[in-house]
Order: sequence, then C-alpha cells, then structure tokens
Amino acid sequence: MTKYVIISPVRNEEGFVEKTINSVIEQTIRPQEWIIVNDGSIDSTPEIIKKYINKHPWIKLANLEDRGYYYPGTGVINVVNHGYKEISTNDWDYIVKLDCDITIENDYFENIFKEFSQNPQLGIASGAIYLVNGGKEIKEKSQADHPWGASKIYRKKCFKDINGWKPIPGWDLADLLSAQMNGWNTRCFDEYKIYHYRGTGARREGFTNGKFLWGRFQYRYGYSLLYIFIKAIYWLTEKPFII
Repeated sequence: MTKYVIISPVRNEEGFVEKTINSVIEQTIRPQEWIIVNDGSIDSTPEIIKKYINKHPWIKLANLEDRGYYYPGTGVINVVNHGYKEISTNDWDYIVKLDCDITIENDYFENIFKEFSQNPQLGIASGAIYLVNGGKEIKEKSQADHPWGASKIYRKKCFKDINGWKPIPGWDLADLLSAQMNGWNTRCFDEYKIYHYRGTGARREGFTNGKFLWGRFQYRYGYSLLYIFIKAIYWLTEKPFII
C-alpha cells in the first residue's frame, strides 16, 4: 500500500476548507497523516477542522498565532515547514503540499501514484487546475513539466534531494528547477483534475511577478539567456498580455 502524508497551510478558508476535507476523506487511498496548519485564522476555519478530527485521528491541527495579515510565498512555506515538523511518522513514500480551497476526484492520489510507479524518475507531480466559476470549469494553462503548488506531490527521495521546501519567493518554481537539476522528472497531468475555488493568483504573486521569478531562477540554475529570452517572447502572446 502506498503511504503518504499531507501538509496544508490554511488561513480564513471557512468557505472552502470543509470541501477540501471531505475530498481527502473520500480518497481511495487515504494518507498516513494530514497536518493542517492554521495560520492565525480569525474566522471559523479552526472550528470546522476540529469537527473532523475526532472521527478521523489521522487529521491533525496545528495552530499559529495571527500575524494580522496573509503572507504569500515565503510566509506560506514557513507555515508548511512548521507542519512538516509535526509529522509523527517517517514511514511514508510521498509528501503532499495541499491547499484548502480545492477539491479533487476520489481517485486523484491513487492515479498519480500509479504515474510515479510507472516512471521511477518522476520526482514531483500534480494534476491540472480547473477554476470553478458559476458552475463552469475553466482549465488553467500550464506547462507539462510544471506541477501546480496547490496540490504538489513529491517522491520522498526527490524531496530529500532538493532539501525540502525553501522559504524563498518563487519556492514552487525553485523546487521544480532543483528537482530537474538533480535528474528528476516533473509533470502536470491534465487528466487528473484539481478543482480550484479561488483564482490561482488571488493570493499569490501576480502573473508578471511570477514570470520574473521564473526567469531569475532559470538563470540562477544555469539556463542560457537565449532560452529565457525566447520563453519571455512566448509569454507575451499569452493572456494576461504584458504591456
């Protein structure tokens, strides 16, 4: 049986967190542990989570004090790393960073674990993001080798090779590049859906800043300026247009 653990940062997600919890409970393969780190929520998020802990002891809640504001990027990874310290077992094959404003199909993890088993060099993977808006599903554009941070699954060996999550701006780009530089494949699988109830940029760095971070990390990790320039020209043709 495949063994995995989940860490979720959460702050003021009373409108979504229950959907995420039920989505994980209904998985065909449940996690060994799920550490949900409450990042100082001032709404009913912690109370909602507590309702499920008695019935499902593998769900655990860790609480941080309210700093008074949401801290994207580096702050999120500080929260996730706090959750990592709360894991009580080392008996896992995969570790997952999962946001609490999404849902996934009940065989989501089972299917992606099959992809890992079929490709021993697959180090990091996710499904594709579908924004849920007015009953419609809108697929977010992504590169095939760029798993989404909202539900990112790491093979244990790969996670150790990249030294875990680094609390730096653009962490989700940095870990992919680090994995690739260590010989690992990274994949986003379009056939496995992640339903996102908030736009992926709503709480994160904006589109332009995200691409800037991508370019900076590509350069740092040895990609040529010509490659980065060609990629930037390609992005000029995508929405939202950069002017």
